[in-house]
Amino acid sequence: MLYFLGNCQADFLSRAMAGRGFEAIYRVLASPLTLPSHHGIPESLARLDRTMGLGNYFHGRELKHQFQPIGPDDPEPALIVMSLFHENTPLFVHDKEKYVFYMDPRALTDNQELMAWAQAECRMFEPNPATYLKRYGEMLARVRADFPSPPILVLSRLTPYPAFGPEPFSYLKGWTEVSRGAIDTLRGWSRSLPGVHVIDMDRVFGGIWADSDKRIETQCPFLKITLEEKDGQVTGLRARRDIEHIASMPDRLADTVTRFLETGAVQYRENETVPAQWRAHCRLTRLDDDALLKRLASGANYHSAEAVGAFFLDLDRDHTDLLVLARERMPVCHMTLHMIKAYGRIHRNPALALWCDAHLEAARAFTANGPLYQTAYIDRVTAMRRHCLGH
Repeated sequence: MLYFLGNCQADFLSRAMAGRGFEAIYRVLASPLTLPSHHGIPESLARLDRTMGLGNYFHGRELKHQFQPIGPDDPEPALIVMSLFHENTPLFVHDKEKYVFYMDPRALTDNQELMAWAQAECRMFEPNPATYLKRYGEMLARVRADFPSPPILVLSRLTPYPAFGPEPFSYLKGWTEVSRGAIDTLRGWSRSLPGVHVIDMDRVFGGIWADSDKRIETQCPFLKITLEEKDGQVTGLRARRDIEHIASMPDRLADTVTRFLETGAVQYRENETVPAQWRAHCRLTRLDDDALLKRLASGANYHSAEAVGAFFLDLDRDHTDLLVLARERMPVCHMTLHMIKAYGRIHRNPALALWCDAHLEAARAFTANGPLYQTAYIDRVTAMRRHCLGH
């Protein structure tokens, strides 16, 4: 069995490997601090989960995943793949038993008995982003100690090169600073821990880049938009590019993992190198209406996000009409929704309500990410609808 531990990067890779016929299990993790803090699930925490039904408040990061991602009843691992996942915060630490765990703090306001327990037994805290790699290394050593035989592959993260702009960012807090020299730290793990190998994400993406149209917005279309507003008017905008969600990366990583399973070594293709042009500033391309509408109506997250991102290159024109035309085909995606919400504040157009109506239907039918995600998503679309109508 192949195990993939981490966040969406590990998830998408596990799906790509499953598509190639491998048996794969994905486990989403919350923080490098949870696993080393206790052997197995703490009984006091397990009891709370059983009696109070806390499952939805873990957002998929079940207690088993946090404390025992590969358990004694699971199939024996033939390979363990781990991503440098972002941490969920705040974390809780139990004052007496010292175990660390993640739970959505909304659980406390929704359950007064749980609130009383947490106030008496725990404290909340935010880990220091600067210590992430140190803490991850300790978790990795624990996994190696628990499973000394199977090889472990650690996936690095993409370095925020200037060409990946505007302002490339990662969901792992502090990665821009931590990324400097990070690959050397990861390679140090492979030297100090037997059977640990590192896949350099920069090199893999270099191969994707060489085989593509060399446009960062094609591969990484999601933008984090921050607006400055005064008296209901947008007065400033900051856009940052998400370089964590990369369209072609899962399949390319699957190629690398498959070669590793065949050869026992991490091997790169000839064109999987870091191009010098990544150190230059990004150059973005405007799309005409036909190209925008084709992407919006494609039904694909990355294509529709690329189109919405392109709206921000031409803010003198209101593209809401294109959203309305494609409204029945656009997928549920919180990252694209974030961009549309910001765009709707820049161009306050009542026609966006038509898009919202169609998207609410899609959101009500989308249950893959659980009820809390669905409720929050629907609330955001509803708020967007009210805003565009001036309510």
